[in-house]
Amino acid sequence: MPDSSLPPPPPPPPLSHNDQRVVYDHSVGWGLGDAWAALGIFFIVSILVGLAIFGATRDTGLDGVWLPLAVGIPPVVQGVYVWYIADQKGRGVRLDFGFAFEPRDILLGAALTVAGFMSAGLVGALMLELFDSAPNAIVAELTEDSADGGGLTVWIILLAVLTAMVAPVVEELVFRGLWWSALEKRGMKPAWILVLTSLVFASVHLELERTPILFVLGLALGAGRLATGRIGPAVVAHAMINSIGMLFLLIEISNPGAVS
Repeated sequence: MPDSSLPPPPPPPPLSHNDQRVVYDHSVGWGLGDAWAALGIFFIVSILVGLAIFGATRDTGLDGVWLPLAVGIPPVVQGVYVWYIADQKGRGVRLDFGFAFEPRDILLGAALTVAGFMSAGLVGALMLELFDSAPNAIVAELTEDSADGGGLTVWIILLAVLTAMVAPVVEELVFRGLWWSALEKRGMKPAWILVLTSLVFASVHLELERTPILFVLGLALGAGRLATGRIGPAVVAHAMINSIGMLFLLIEISNPGAVS
């Protein structure tokens, strides 16, 4: 019979500056259901925003202020939800989802960016060889349609900022944060978590032609969490990837004759 006079075991030590891996305890109440809910919220808000914009403009086109609103509102609402459940059901996004940064994340993020571009380039070249077409991002197509005849506008620049800075934070919180931690909490092995979260990340973009490219990018981003236990490197890499893509898009829109 255990000695009841013995003191209870001490709680896990706080994460140090050099070791910020997620450590779970029985107090966290979020789980895989919340991960699915985060995806559902994104799609529901996207539909509602789309209907609202269509009702306001009586047009299916996205021009002017409507373009950044349509692209920006759903991920912002989704990010607020993820932050809320971490705060209300757990111990916050840093402890539960690895939302922590270190100075070295800039170099780690740059390395992941290079790896992501190389992998995506190889997959894109293979798809071009097989299908004779180069897939393009939906956001890029919407932006080009919005700029048709009007060139670069403040709303397109705002969209570029949202895509480069806001979307990477939210998507990493969702996929390499909440989804990763929920699967890890269920006991899944890290290698399988990397594959599954990358697959979900690629699938929910609903861009069939770009799914293989998004999958390998997800693998590169997930490698940051796999190596450090944090999503800081993945956020930095994701922001770099999106920023480079939007920069080239803005250059093309502002000077369409410069890019064939």
